[in-house]
Amino acid sequence: MTKRGLILLIEAYTSVEALKQEIMAKFSEAKDFFSEGDEISLMLTQETSKPDDIVNIVSLLNNMGVKVKDILVGSLEKADVKIGQKYNLVREKVTEVRGALVVKRNLRSGQIVVHNYDVIVMGNVHTGAEIIAGGSIVVFGSAKGILRAGYSVGNEAVIAAIELSPSLLQIGGTISQDYERLSQPAVAHIRTGRVVVESFDNLKFETKGGTL
Repeated sequence: MTKRGLILLIEAYTSVEALKQEIMAKFSEAKDFFSEGDEISLMLTQETSKPDDIVNIVSLLNNMGVKVKDILVGSLEKADVKIGQKYNLVREKVTEVRGALVVKRNLRSGQIVVHNYDVIVMGNVHTGAEIIAGGSIVVFGSAKGILRAGYSVGNEAVIAAIELSPSLLQIGGTISQDYERLSQPAVAHIRTGRVVVESFDNLKFETKGGTL
């Protein structure tokens, strides 16, 4: 417990599966201390702030009934919290369609959405905001933040927006900052091992037999 409330500090770990087992064991030991719906801050170091693992950690905590209110990147020395970065976690109700998360608001700088399936944003994603999705990302607005898709489904994920010009795109394990910014409806997807951005009118997806 610190002045910021409850903080779960994630330090060095060998694998995300081992980390998940350790988290479950720790919470089981402290089951009388926690109640369902309690809020905590998830604190990562520079070495442990891996976007793909963050999805798994947040999903695990949600399933355990613990709500992550924000994600911190920094260090914890005794009761002194030293924060390098702070992201307020945006929470919305999950729809019944394949577990998609629908966010009915604009995402502003310092806000982050983390979800294990598809993410749909009914608004704009401003510079400094971030989305980390296990599936695809669809933005019914302008997307200028950091968009990371496909942590669960890999290269099958897509990123679509009415205006697609984020500072960083990631699909599966492929990252791109060098792509054509389009001020029209566009889709980012994987073709021949790289991220390509195309307008809806010129969209060609890669298939096993070629493109379509």
